Amino acid sequence: MSGSEDLERLQTKIDRLERENEKLRISNRRWIRIAGTDDLTGLPNGVFFSTALLPQIISAANAEGQGFVCIMVAPDRLGDINQKYGSEAEDQIVNGLSEYLKENVEADEKLVHIDGANFVVIVPKGDQAQAKRRTRQIRAQVVSRHFECGDEAVTLTLSMGVTIQPAESQGAGTKVKEVAEDLLRRMGVALDQAKKQGGDKVVEDFEADEA
Repeated sequence: MSGSEDLERLQTKIDRLERENEKLRISNRRWIRIAGTDDLTGLPNGVFFSTALLPQIISAANAEGQGFVCIMVAPDRLGDINQKYGSEAEDQIVNGLSEYLKENVEADEKLVHIDGANFVVIVPKGDQAQAKRRTRQIRAQVVSRHFECGDEAVTLTLSMGVTIQPAESQGAGTKVKEVAEDLLRRMGVALDQAKKQGGDKVVEDFEADEA
């Protein structure tokens, strides 16, 4: 076999490897998008929130010496809506709520679609007064709106679970992953309590803020 044939075969292998690498890069970008963004709402999803966004926010809050507020939001009566109008109508409600929340979050806030019908609004540099102000505003904004549901329009009420994460001093040995897991747990418990009280409620967990 001549040297030119060897070079040709080598170039063919190189070309094939480059094509395979490009396919892998495209696939990786696709899976990053899937892991980071909710298909229905286009918002950051729960995986991205718990593994990337929330740890980043905790670290930034500690560095700046200011805590932040997390508000978990869910529409009430989705089970009734599903039973009456079907699952597609439920998706309409979730998507409609996401669009309205997008329009009404403030400039420095973050909005995440955790899962199902659960959203989280993150209020940086927030305290108890800020938490109460934002929950009142969000509820009032949603109650005053009609949402498409099948061929009809319905009004919604919201249940909310609210937590405050205080900043920890530098050198306190903060374990960001553990803080993030605890914050998610507290939000979920508070939201469940709001729902068990009949919905249209705000349950606040400010325990860590008072410690």
